Amino acid sequence: MDSKGIELLVRKGLMDMIREARGTCLTFKPKKLAKRVGLSTKPVVLSVIRYYLDEMVEKGLLQVYKKTSHGITYIITNESPLWQQVKNGHL
Repeated sequence: MDSKGIELLVRKGLMDMIREARGTCLTFKPKKLAKRVGLSTKPVVLSVIRYYLDEMVEKGLLQVYKKTSHGITYIITNESPLWQQVKNGHL
């Protein structure tokens, strides 16, 4: 699979997770997202996923919740433009 396909799967998986969220925020790691969309959890694939998630952080759609030796945990809250678009049915 090429990187564009991975990017589309990341976006789709993230939108699905937001639709199913029952609270006001959602935390996840790249590995959880990869498992959800059926991608391999090999380090090279997780690095590509992390690249796209970091781009979304720069755009203000996600935030970094915490960085540990076990990786980065991302968070998206109900104040995010992406969250609002998905919950309102615009995406």
